Amino acid sequence: MSDFLRATAFVYLLLGILLGTLGPGGQDIAQEVKRVRGTPLSNAAMERVPPSELKLLWFRIAITLAFVLLWPVFTYGILKDRREAAVTRKAVAERTQGLWFRYNMGGCGIITCNDCRHSEEVTSFIHGIDSSVTGFQCQTCGKLHSVNSGGRGRANQYERSLTCDCGGPLDRDELLFCPNCRSKNLSYFMQYIT
Repeated sequence: MSDFLRATAFVYLLLGILLGTLGPGGQDIAQEVKRVRGTPLSNAAMERVPPSELKLLWFRIAITLAFVLLWPVFTYGILKDRREAAVTRKAVAERTQGLWFRYNMGGCGIITCNDCRHSEEVTSFIHGIDSSVTGFQCQTCGKLHSVNSGGRGRANQYERSLTCDCGGPLDRDELLFCPNCRSKNLSYFMQYIT
């Protein structure tokens, strides 16, 4: 075996050991061992005897060796999962802040800007037997719109009405902002819901 191949194999294994013990692989392996160990409550609920510490040690060694040998494949998957989890956490955190038509508003009510005290009636979503009214906000000028859909004579009104008088697009998937000062510090008081 040439010196280059030995050096490459050494670096490959060294990286695998570092990633499998101290890096992201080591963290995931520790979580998996903890999951297999269980808690006294989960073990009692499943009526199982927890695995011995010796078995858990051999389990950890086997997983770590597999990781060391195949670390490029496992590291990519681990980093991809973490990136997706971070995006999900960010999206959930964003939804809990501010007002969203889809996530924390329902029915009809009044939005109030907590910065400039602008107040306005808004429809998030209400429905009847064969029609509904859905709230949208122009992403250009901030004007709030109530768009009718369904019912007789309104077949294409919904699609045509998704543009504001100013020409801007109407959207209900974005964080609401004050039509007056563009602040996102809004509160909502629901008056009724159907």
